[in-house]
Amino acid sequence: MKRIKLFGILYFFMGFTQCVHQKFENNYPFTITSATHTNVFGGLSGNNSIDLRLGFSSSKNIEFKQLFYLHKKAKVVIEIKGGVKYIVARYNTSPESNLVMHGNSKEEYGNSPPEDHFPFVLKENEAVLSYKEGEKIKFVKIEKIRQEKRVFMQ
Repeated sequence: MKRIKLFGILYFFMGFTQCVHQKFENNYPFTITSATHTNVFGGLSGNNSIDLRLGFSSSKNIEFKQLFYLHKKAKVVIEIKGGVKYIVARYNTSPESNLVMHGNSKEEYGNSPPEDHFPFVLKENEAVLSYKEGEKIKFVKIEKIRQEKRVFMQ
């Protein structure tokens, strides 16, 4: 019985600390030149988002996958503005319109539970970028993300 408890405790801590020991690349085939966070409000009613924009340069063609930021993950797109290449991720921060809130909890049946698993422990101004090199997915930690002025769409 003691062995079962011991293995249970070890299994719990190994699973819990897995995200903390994620290996980040130190030498990667691109250079991040800037990192900015912008809150975007408006456009359509209740349409709010966070845009994370990473300026980068590279002599190689790289397959960027996802950006992990503020306990959310998003697929990335490449945009070019003024001759500068950017890795961009947009995180929807609008409240879910199909979420049912009711005084009787039985009426809330069908709501999806929130996603609890986030694979990294990050500070508020840090993100993780994933990219594919060969058949392997690699991770780069982005630090010192700068907050820009809010953008109001009309």
